[in-house]
Amino acid sequence: MISAVLATVQMFSAGRVVEPFSELGLLGPDGKIGGYPEEAVAGSPFTLNVYVGNHEGKTVYYKVLIKLGDGSSIINETTPLLAEPIMEIRAVLSHNSSQIIPVNITLYKPATSLKLVFEMWIFNETSGAFSYHGRWNQLWINVTGPPLAAPASASYGGVSPELESKLVEAYLSIRRAEGAGGNVSEMVGMLNRALWFARGGDEAGAESLIGQVLAMEPEVSRLGVEASRMRLFTGLTALAVTSTIGVGCFIHFRRRVWVYWARLHRGWRVIWTGDGFKLSNLERTVRDRVKSNREIRVEELLSKPASGYGVYEVAKALYRLARSGALRLVDPSPPRSFLDYFLSIYNMGFVVAAFLVVACLLSVYGSNLTPALAVLRVILGSIFTLFLPGYSLIEALYPRGDELSPLERLALSIGLSLALVPLVGLLLNYTPWGIRLNPIMAVLSTLTLALLFISAYRKFGVLRLKAVASG
Repeated sequence: MISAVLATVQMFSAGRVVEPFSELGLLGPDGKIGGYPEEAVAGSPFTLNVYVGNHEGKTVYYKVLIKLGDGSSIINETTPLLAEPIMEIRAVLSHNSSQIIPVNITLYKPATSLKLVFEMWIFNETSGAFSYHGRWNQLWINVTGPPLAAPASASYGGVSPELESKLVEAYLSIRRAEGAGGNVSEMVGMLNRALWFARGGDEAGAESLIGQVLAMEPEVSRLGVEASRMRLFTGLTALAVTSTIGVGCFIHFRRRVWVYWARLHRGWRVIWTGDGFKLSNLERTVRDRVKSNREIRVEELLSKPASGYGVYEVAKALYRLARSGALRLVDPSPPRSFLDYFLSIYNMGFVVAAFLVVACLLSVYGSNLTPALAVLRVILGSIFTLFLPGYSLIEALYPRGDELSPLERLALSIGLSLALVPLVGLLLNYTPWGIRLNPIMAVLSTLTLALLFISAYRKFGVLRLKAVASG
């Protein structure tokens, strides 16, 4: 039922962006945070990397202007730096995509505490021009050496007005096709190649690609309308199926779940361990049967339930009494090796958590196949990042079931997940793989499964100590 509700919300809120934003970052020569140059020699180029990310809910045409300033230069969220740009970078990005653009910068005049400023501008479809987006980065740098005259090729000129108008026309055609529901990824890629040609001075090559982008608009729009109808039909079908399965599972499992739990322990011996508990009539009946037969097993209580009660009611009463400590279930043949423990019902937590990890990986990498997998990606992805890392760590630190209450384990699992996942991202930033989907999924999966394996080994050790203590 919860899945049906989440599926409904996902279907009707898909594509909506509550708080749109764009990202502008400055990375070092190796494409990571840090390692920025502090000094440059006049006339000698140095490399930086500009990171641009789009979370605006639509395809956006970006322009990053590179300017020079000093300690007295003013720049903030509303006011760009009052200086002529020395370079510019352009990119067209789809929603939820990013790009790292290497930039070779050459400065020709010696200076102390020079401010190298990177400003983000975006194309405003209403005004038909670029506007300052309030994002900027800056790098303080010293330029040494004798002054050099900048060559004519180093002067900032941008693109010609004619080519600029054609680039804007191509971008607007992408927006129209996107508004019709079309997949504009190929059009965006071609326009970015056109920007690369324009940056290199090959206007003819850029215009050729722009023409191809404009020619693709009608077909992409038509396919987008058809795909939108199909997504709606598939989404409604998935919603109906999910709702039916959810309601069916609720009707079937709300009683059977206790029976399944009891049958997993059907060969276990039941021992009454304490009095003084406030018991219901059924629980008192169970207590009397257990006390009258010291060798009674769970399957005997289920095969001959108390008069007037069903099997599921007896199974539920057993579970409640076992959780409260009023009775104890003793395994007649506990696992004697770690392998036996690993493959037994004692390790069900590991099995369920590992299944969720695998299911999340399948939903992430297969979410483009069907809308149902896209819905599962949201559900399983939330569990994968907000619960499982912390849960596996808590299980490894506290292998005994009585050390923490279920509510404490739940709260600590969520809290530690919120601490572990950013830490993993920080560490990945200093590796050759960086913060990308594949490394993050691989590291989080490996970390979760490794901690679950450690918890299973520690729980086996606790079980052996209990077996030794009980004689």
